[in-house]
Amino acid sequence: MRERQQGDYAASREDFLHARRSATLHKVWANLSGRHNTLIPFEDLKRTLGSAGQSYRGLQPVPLDKIIGSLGRSDDFDRAFLPTQNQTRGKWVSVDSAYHQGVSLPAISLYKVGDAYFVVDGHHRVSVARRQGQSFIDAEVIEVQSRVPVSADLTPDDLDVLAAYREFLDQTKLDELRPDQDLLLTMPGDYRKLIEHIHAHKYFVDRDQDRTMSWEEAVTHWYDHVYAPVIQAIRRNDLLADFPERTEADLYLWIIDHAYYLSQELGQSVPPWEVAKDFARRFSRRPQRLWSRIKERIIQMVVPDEFESGPPAGTWRNERLEPRNEERLFRDILVTLTGAETSWHAVGQAIEFARRENGVLHGIHVISRERSEDEEAVEYGREILCQFSARCTDEGLPSTTSLVVGDVAQTILERTRWADLVVINQRWEHGRLAERPLGTIFQTVAAQTARPVLAVPGVRQAEPPQQIMLAYDGSPKAREALFVLRHMVCLWGCRGIILQVGEGDASDRDRELLDQAWQYTQDCGKIDVVTRYERGVAGDVIPRIMGEERADMLLMGGYGRKPLLKAFLGSTVDRVLRVAWFPVLICR
Repeated sequence: MRERQQGDYAASREDFLHARRSATLHKVWANLSGRHNTLIPFEDLKRTLGSAGQSYRGLQPVPLDKIIGSLGRSDDFDRAFLPTQNQTRGKWVSVDSAYHQGVSLPAISLYKVGDAYFVVDGHHRVSVARRQGQSFIDAEVIEVQSRVPVSADLTPDDLDVLAAYREFLDQTKLDELRPDQDLLLTMPGDYRKLIEHIHAHKYFVDRDQDRTMSWEEAVTHWYDHVYAPVIQAIRRNDLLADFPERTEADLYLWIIDHAYYLSQELGQSVPPWEVAKDFARRFSRRPQRLWSRIKERIIQMVVPDEFESGPPAGTWRNERLEPRNEERLFRDILVTLTGAETSWHAVGQAIEFARRENGVLHGIHVISRERSEDEEAVEYGREILCQFSARCTDEGLPSTTSLVVGDVAQTILERTRWADLVVINQRWEHGRLAERPLGTIFQTVAAQTARPVLAVPGVRQAEPPQQIMLAYDGSPKAREALFVLRHMVCLWGCRGIILQVGEGDASDRDRELLDQAWQYTQDCGKIDVVTRYERGVAGDVIPRIMGEERADMLLMGGYGRKPLLKAFLGSTVDRVLRVAWFPVLICR
């Protein structure tokens, strides 16, 4: 028996030497990698938490990997509870020998704060248990209440953040007003920014409502109407995966700053979910998003605008409509302004949409880079925007204006990201040769944007549409146009005509396609929609039927062919636009 005890003691001494060597290696690696390798002193954490109540939780098994700190002995062990001092050898070897001999040792004593534990008594038992590969250890636990979240990955640097968080809660009482709140930041100074946000929010609400809110009311109003919607957008778009090691509150501050940047650039406010998506698109560190940005830049440098293909059908609804869940489809209407007399017809048609959709009109005039130093061009652009604003004011409609320098087509395309509808003046007739090798600026925008584009001919003043015809072929883009037709017929009180054009007599498949489209429009109730089937070439038949039905507006799916193929073979959209005396709403 004595020889066995001596053998266990020798093995325990060897275990201690291995543990010390491991501690040294851990220290070297921590210095090289910049990672923390120290235990959290409970005394420091307690000062951070301030006065806090305690509750005895009894004897229970505790995960060893959640024991991250110590009361009074944080210098004797590292984060993995490996011994860092030789003077601990005697006690450590004694405990390890007992482990080898199967001797039961008393339970240790721990403080529990949040999800983390701190050793009060039993440091050597914890060290030996971890060295021997145990996962749990029995402990008597006293829980210390905390107003701020404490996790098992807490580092000494985090104490400053938790102290600032506690001061923030002392000022706002948000943990009492909204118990489910989580505003953990990674930089302690950012809590001052949150306080500033609340003060600014209180100022504007007091001014708008002509009253003075209490501080507690201002805190909850800010949390419910500003902070919470942004957090919902962050979660909906899974943005934490795009920015590892950041918190939701960090992203809130970034997105609020980005929202201000966008509002200054665009001259309009942008909903939180769209700001969040744009922020991730521009700045995400996720590999697929990085690659997407690189690919986009390569395409912009190498591929001419006219050769680029547009986004998949249905992108508009996924990006703009579903999160809003509103009846109105066209809340933000982008209107391109040239100053030509015919372009004001496009403005008139945009106004008709804005009236019916309770929308906001966003006028944009783009000056090419070549003319950016031309004072007359700049002054002319300002005059156009002033006329646009005046007209919107006369109509009682909200509006914004933007004067931008850049490539005309690319600038308009970029701005369409923030619109539900793009309204562009379209000349009544085109020559055989387009202004660009593969099409006009209008065609470039219409082919590449995900948003519906309303082409307005400059031949007559805008009138409220009474009869709307849809050119339908069952394609994904035509189905998007069918979605818009149903909306306009249901809410605008218009009559709808669904036209299908084929090369021969209508087949069973053609009749089924038309019947399905008609049934889809009837989902919102009995509305006035008829169907027609006509033989011939679509580009010729569509204008003829528009005249026969005395329709006011045409809905079509967007360009179907690839850009290069379209350049050689043409498209139904282009054929119709060349002779159209009516507005054409092109959907994607």
